Amino acid sequence: MRQKRIEYSGAIYHVMQRGNNKEKIFQNDSDKQFFIAELANSKKMYGFELYGYVLLDNHYHLLLEVGEIPLSKIMQRLNSLYSRYYNRVHERIDHLFGLRYKAIIIQEEKYLFAALRYLHWNPIRAGLVKEVADYMWSSDHFYRHNKSGLVNIDYIYDSISTNRRYAANEYMRLIRDQDVMEYEQVNTIFGSDEKGLLDKKGRENALDDILRGTGLSDEEFSLVKSGARIRSLKLYKKAYVKKAHSQGYTLKEIAANIKISTVAAHKLNEIST
Repeated sequence: MRQKRIEYSGAIYHVMQRGNNKEKIFQNDSDKQFFIAELANSKKMYGFELYGYVLLDNHYHLLLEVGEIPLSKIMQRLNSLYSRYYNRVHERIDHLFGLRYKAIIIQEEKYLFAALRYLHWNPIRAGLVKEVADYMWSSDHFYRHNKSGLVNIDYIYDSISTNRRYAANEYMRLIRDQDVMEYEQVNTIFGSDEKGLLDKKGRENALDDILRGTGLSDEEFSLVKSGARIRSLKLYKKAYVKKAHSQGYTLKEIAANIKISTVAAHKLNEIST
């Protein structure tokens, strides 16, 4: 019996889907264009954030953050619509996809870029191109040309720096850097959709414990949690952000827990002690 996937709003997934018996799921550029169009439609319909993708002949990868609609429903729609299109256009009736999609939850922000880099390097590993920028069916061009749209580039860029020009240049450097830690090397830290996860409430409680550990009084704790902007609380906020981030919590969830913006959390994390 298959285990039920653990799903919650705000979870970031690396999704991979292969063709049945590793056969092709994309025969030509038109197939890829149709898939991208349906991916955009699904994003608009279900309100998820797309941080990266790559389409190869016999499989695809997505890097996305779900909202209120669970990943299972998103994938059911996307795969079902594409399968019907593919079978109709290519005059076939067999199952297009093999086993159910693989979905790995990315629990630590510092490994999100490693996952994106893994996606963008797939065409090179497959021997299709020599440079990441040469492959047109990945999200690399959104980042390389600093343009949003189907892909939300802000989350990745903000995790690098709040200076957009620096972040864009650093993205291209890190994409080229072969010494950057590969996804395979950190896969055990990524977690999985099957085990070892704190649910959303558990993560919030753990963040509250980190916040209390900064030495706040009960009254100050309540003020910080309410988002109060009081100068005397800044040192506690800074200590909280740095400690929580060092333990693998994303700046987005760290910020949400004390009702500040992600940009404000970035600034607190960058302030020297």
